[in-house]
Amino acid sequence: MPSIDPGLSHPFENASAAAPRLATGTVCGRAGSWLFVRGSEGEQRAQVAPSCLLAPEDGDVVLLCLAPTPLAPDAREGLSALPCAQHILAVLQRADPAQGTLQMPGGARLAAQDGSLRIEGRQVEIDASAGLRARTPQFRLDAARGELRFGHADASAESFTGCIGELRLIARNLHTQATRLVQKVRNSFRTVEELDDLQAGRTRWEVEGHAQLHARQATLLADGIVKIDGQRVDLG
Repeated sequence: MPSIDPGLSHPFENASAAAPRLATGTVCGRAGSWLFVRGSEGEQRAQVAPSCLLAPEDGDVVLLCLAPTPLAPDAREGLSALPCAQHILAVLQRADPAQGTLQMPGGARLAAQDGSLRIEGRQVEIDASAGLRARTPQFRLDAARGELRFGHADASAESFTGCIGELRLIARNLHTQATRLVQKVRNSFRTVEELDDLQAGRTRWEVEGHAQLHARQATLLADGIVKIDGQRVDLG
C-alpha cells in the first residue's frame, strides 16, 4: 500500500519505486492545465485527476499521487498531452474557505462564493418527478427566448408592471374581471364577427372629431326623453 507523506518530507526520487505513493504540497501557480506544487525540495508540476472535482487554487494544500513512471500521452492527442507523474487527488485545505469551484467533466461548473452558488454549463436541466419549489425574496430571469407550458396555471401578485414590444394573445374563452379598467391607446381596431353586447349603468362618449355610426338597421330605444342638440340636424 502507498505511504502518506504529510509534508513532502521525502524526495520525489522515491517515485521511481515499484508502487506509487501519496504526498502533500501547496499549490503555488498554474500554466494552462498544469499546476505547480511546492514541497520541501522545490516546485513540482502536477495535473488534476478527474476524481478531484474541487478545483485547486493558489495556496491550497493538496494530496498528490506520485506515480513510478510518467503516464504516456494519449496516442490520439499526440504531443498535445505531455506525460505526467504527479496527479492531484484531493484538496485538503483551502486558502480561501469562502469560495470554491466544482469542475465537472465536459466543462460544467458549480461555483460558490460567500454563500452564493452559480451553475455554469452549456445546458442545465432539472427533472423532478414529484414537484419543484423555490422560495426567494427576489427572482430574475434573463433569456433571449422563453417558452412556458402548463396544463393549468395559477398566478398571484400584489402588483404587476409589464413592458412589451408586441403582445399576441390567442384564447378560446377570455374572462376579465376588474374593479376599474383604464386604457389609453393611439389607434384601436376591433372586429366582432357575431354579437357585441354592452351592459352598463351609464355610458358616455366624447369624440373630438367626426363620429359615424353605420348599420344595415339601427334602433334607438329610450324609456324617457331622447334629446338631439346641434347647430344643424339632417334627417333623411
